[in-house]
Amino acid sequence: MSPLPPLVQMAKSAVLGISRSQLYRWAAEDRITIRKIGRSSYVETESVMKLIAELPIAKIGPGSAK
Repeated sequence: MSPLPPLVQMAKSAVLGISRSQLYRWAAEDRITIRKIGRSSYVETESVMKLIAELPIAKIGPGSAK
């Protein structure tokens, strides 16, 4: 079970470690889901976690910067 709630208010998106601007860019690209509840926007944490899992793994170390 994830320690994160299913929805995180965009105003508190720092808990995800990702900027609000980046979340809105991903939403505009249909890569994550944002929901409206009243006047507030919430990001679905599951959609963010799926996107992160699809990102390439960084190669760090000697010879990795080419």
